[in-house]
Amino acid sequence: MIEQITVQNYILFDKASVDFDSGMSVITGETGAGKSLLIDAIGYLCGGRIQGDVVRQGADKAVLRMVLTSSPAADSLLEENGFEPEDVLTITRTVSAAGKSQVRVNGQITTLNFIRRLTSRLIDIHSQMDTIQLMDPAVQLELLDQYAGADRSGVQEAWKAYAAARQALVQAKNETYSDEELDFVTSQLNEIDAAKARPGELDQLQEAIKSASRSQKTEEEVREILGLLKRDGGILESVYELARVMKRNPGLAGRSGEIQSLYFQLESVGEEAQDQLDSVRDQARDLDAMQDREYQLKRLYRKYGGSYESMMEKRQALEQRVDRILHRQDLFERLEKQRKAALAVYAEKARALSEARMAVIPELEQQILSHARDLMLEHARFEIRRSEKTPGENGLDEITFMASMNPGQPLTPVKQSASGGELSRLMLALKTVFQTRDGIDTIIFDEIDTGVSGKVALAMGSKMHRLSESRQVLCITHLASVAVWADSHFCVSKEAGQDSTTTHVSRLDADDTLRELAVMAHGHATEQAVDGMRELQKEVRNGTCSVSH
Repeated sequence: MIEQITVQNYILFDKASVDFDSGMSVITGETGAGKSLLIDAIGYLCGGRIQGDVVRQGADKAVLRMVLTSSPAADSLLEENGFEPEDVLTITRTVSAAGKSQVRVNGQITTLNFIRRLTSRLIDIHSQMDTIQLMDPAVQLELLDQYAGADRSGVQEAWKAYAAARQALVQAKNETYSDEELDFVTSQLNEIDAAKARPGELDQLQEAIKSASRSQKTEEEVREILGLLKRDGGILESVYELARVMKRNPGLAGRSGEIQSLYFQLESVGEEAQDQLDSVRDQARDLDAMQDREYQLKRLYRKYGGSYESMMEKRQALEQRVDRILHRQDLFERLEKQRKAALAVYAEKARALSEARMAVIPELEQQILSHARDLMLEHARFEIRRSEKTPGENGLDEITFMASMNPGQPLTPVKQSASGGELSRLMLALKTVFQTRDGIDTIIFDEIDTGVSGKVALAMGSKMHRLSESRQVLCITHLASVAVWADSHFCVSKEAGQDSTTTHVSRLDADDTLRELAVMAHGHATEQAVDGMRELQKEVRNGTCSVSH
């Protein structure tokens, strides 16, 4: 349930905090005072889209905060999304004057989509727009499934599988299967196979090309070394001549061996340099071939996806395409068999879903009619009609809520059968039935009593109060006959200054409640009017009111 709502710098509110109780709470106030702004704030805290500027004039930002009691369903969703479940949830939404919005759960930033999913398990806000939406056959089907506890997921998955199988067959039959197509696909397949590309080959090639390119510079260096060593008059010849001359010299003959050893070392260097030159020449000869191979692979990769892996995927697709062309009749038969099998699975699941829906319709019709009678729709008839529609992801059923509000009036779709006040009562009957099934802890009615008065309004108040025995009910109303049923009463008032207008909300005590009810009913709080409201309140609380149940 909602424990507290706090708003700061929010439209007409400077700052306001409202502590709600369990049971039924009403919010009243003069037209334009801003009572719907509180419900709008709850809607924004439930992830609703902000319409217009909600920041109070002159402020930098508006801060909205809601404290709620959590539930097992909410805790489960929190855990699935990495939040630590707590007994109390605090949702805060900050809106800057520039229109930027940020939302948090228990201090942790999250998304509006997650907030919508979370609060949908805790709160249901019903406005006049929701009454209009309840006339939509798609919404009616969803409510029926909710009441029946029917799980659509199996049917939806089966429908997707059938749709995929059907599309595969259509696509196969629309493909081209000519000899020209076969020749073209085969030529592409042969081109890939002829290349005999290997995984990682291009990378290896490019590394080898870099090495071969570097070897050109190495060749110049080695040739220079060999030239210095072996040319006429070069180092080897000079060292050899030096050793021979020193050997004849009596004073240096003993050192000639060293020079001779140096000669052999230099000769070994020359042999190694020659080997290196031969290797470098081989690499240079291979460079052209490697560059040709690199160009071939790059061209193929560009043509077939951009990489070796993409080309191999393309090759597999081409191979499958050749097989489809060569064995197209077998392909058609196989795909048709798969389509029929998927359709059979769908049909079985769709029939089971239809049976689950049909099984609860008599009980649901009776429940709705019972609540409608409580709301003084004595002559109402209600029927849920089912017709078979084109198969789809929600099954085979077209559901329409039919109603007749007056004797002799034929059953027609709900949106055509009721006046504004009758429709409000019928929607309350529907809400009462469906909300007892969905585990929602808080139900908010935003002026659902539009178009009714007198005993009808008393009946609607009674119905909301009965609903509040198992749910927290918040209700915005302009009718004393509804407000008199409340366990807690809040009044919204507006104070206009010279340069600004400020809205306040306050909890009324017993005496203030009676005066507010008198003003709502009679336009003034005379002693006689207050006594009348005190008597009505006593009848309501004692169960002696003619519409009490």
